[in-house]
Amino acid sequence: MSYVVALEAFHGPLDLLLYLIEENQLDIYDIPIARITDQYMAYLSDTGDWDLDRLGDFLIMASYLMQLKSRMLLPKSPLESRDPEDIGIDPRDELVRRLLSYKRYRQVANYLAAMEKGDTARVFYRQPEAASRQEELVADIKSLVAAYKSLRQQLKHSQQQLDIPSGDVDVNAMMSQLMLRLRQNKRAGMDFRELLDAASNRRELLGYFLALLELLRQHQVKAVQSDHRAEIRIYLRAGNKNVNA
Repeated sequence: MSYVVALEAFHGPLDLLLYLIEENQLDIYDIPIARITDQYMAYLSDTGDWDLDRLGDFLIMASYLMQLKSRMLLPKSPLESRDPEDIGIDPRDELVRRLLSYKRYRQVANYLAAMEKGDTARVFYRQPEAASRQEELVADIKSLVAAYKSLRQQLKHSQQQLDIPSGDVDVNAMMSQLMLRLRQNKRAGMDFRELLDAASNRRELLGYFLALLELLRQHQVKAVQSDHRAEIRIYLRAGNKNVNA
């Protein structure tokens, strides 16, 4: 009675080859191609099923093994033996690499399947808690400029009668003032709109805005917002350097 192999038990031709190598206790680095090819062909013959759609990959491997077998059995021609590129090249090297790679993937698949069926299947991980507040975004220059223009318009339409000072604005002094306010309230920071409270005119407002941009450039402070339309808040960065007026 002939033994009929159920090829469904093998997940492909490489799986069948590994089975033959392990069954015969062969060295995967020194495969006896003639012997393993004959056994491979015998397994295909014993199936009694030559459906090309179902056995296509197995038949492709069979033709590859037959080619290797012929290369191993036939002697090299004098011209081939003189070619320095052929020296030390084993025709089985490619097959060995494919088998080793497939074997690693199969071991990982078996390990994951065992984890799924074992005790780890009853391990449940806590879902991440919902954020208590919206994730903060770094305010870009477009948002900063838009916020500055809004403050400038508010200052322009203010009912206060403000004197226009003469002379230049000391940006360094304003940088020191902003840093002092942020150090006094590190955690809460300050709202971008508070620049309006510190400025008595549009020139000072521009000075504070330039001071803020310079502090951002020096990575002394950070400007964040919950979304691109939200208010911008200014915070002191951890490990910042002192800014001297």
